[in-house]
Amino acid sequence: MANQVELFGRNLRAVREEKGWTQEELAEKSGLASVQISRVERGVREVRLTTLLRLTAALETTPARLFEGL
Repeated sequence: MANQVELFGRNLRAVREEKGWTQEELAEKSGLASVQISRVERGVREVRLTTLLRLTAALETTPARLFEGL
């Protein structure tokens, strides 16, 4: 079973793909580096609160959506 960081990354990827965005597009819209987006989506990197807020604002979603199943 995947750990919570991996599940968060999968949720992030799912929301991004629902919008039809690439990692680079999300990075640009959120002000983050595309490598950071990649690491979060792969479950390699945990997110800080400030990063979570940037991602949810860019994706126009809620933190609850990204935490589904955790």
